[in-house]
Amino acid sequence: MVIMKWLSIILCAGLILFAVSCGDDDPVKPPVDCFSCPPALQDLSHKTDVLNNIEYAYNKRRGDVYDALLDDAFTFFYTEGDIVGGTPVQWGRDVESTATAGLLGAASKIDLAIDWEDGVTWSEEAAGSETWYYTTVFYHFTIKIGDTTYIPNSGSKAQFTVRNAGTPESEHWKLVEFRDLGGPSLVSARELTSTQPSTWGQVKALYR
Repeated sequence: MVIMKWLSIILCAGLILFAVSCGDDDPVKPPVDCFSCPPALQDLSHKTDVLNNIEYAYNKRRGDVYDALLDDAFTFFYTEGDIVGGTPVQWGRDVESTATAGLLGAASKIDLAIDWEDGVTWSEEAAGSETWYYTTVFYHFTIKIGDTTYIPNSGSKAQFTVRNAGTPESEHWKLVEFRDLGGPSLVSARELTSTQPSTWGQVKALYR
């Protein structure tokens, strides 16, 4: 009986240690139901690292990560349906960084995914003496701010353009253009209520 008692105590202690070792004390761990949880922050040595880090920045609410991947010449372009009520056609790096930081700070829930993991096609674009590369991908999100939950229109897409801000020997890719293409059915930002289809640009515009 004494031996069985000690075996029980040892077994319980082992289970406790196992539970502790498997714990995760990361305060910004994304919710378990997130659409896409990037495994790690990437070093931007590959074009797709930019797409990975956009997902990482949103799901981890890391405005500093997003700011770091923006090129100095960055431009965000709204989808055509969003250009109403004084909304600009485009904006630059400073406004993009400020708007995104405001969104990430205000949201109580963010799940964002860009469909790139199964492979994307990059097309070349001449930009002066440089060659930029762009790809068009679907995006999905659930962003809850206050009592409103923003979701994308079905089939929403965005075009991301990247440039090598490093050297041919040591590539360092930056996001230089972000064109929100939206989806087939668009709604005005003025019509958004508790849960409504939206575009990425409409949500960011709340904090510009």
